[in-house]
Amino acid sequence: MGVTTAAASGRREAPPVAPRRGRSSPERRRRAVTRRRRLRGLLRLAVLVAVIVVAVWASVRVADAAAPDSQSTQRVYVVRQGDTLWSIATGLYDVDRDPRAVVWSIQHENHLHGVGLTPGQILVLPPAESL
Repeated sequence: MGVTTAAASGRREAPPVAPRRGRSSPERRRRAVTRRRRLRGLLRLAVLVAVIVVAVWASVRVADAAAPDSQSTQRVYVVRQGDTLWSIATGLYDVDRDPRAVVWSIQHENHLHGVGLTPGQILVLPPAESL
């Protein structure tokens, strides 16, 4: 009986040990790389969204700056048969306002040299606040 085994010697064998997942395990490294790629992708997406938001905001600001002020925009009036500058001035503006100043403003705004109007003619009426 020359066989020496652990049972024969009275020693116990250690149970098989599962491989340890240490810091350098390939699976852990793969997960870390995947996590970094995901975060990098999310960061790029966030930057892209921020750039789009800023671009839209800037274009709206530029468009608003280029457009006339919508609160005091001028109105357009189509001349009808029998209309005069005086009737337009008294009919479309406050009664308290001097019609002569309104007539002059309409003439000045439309580059009119007289008081004659033609039916269908388009007049740009100045805002009441500017009179």
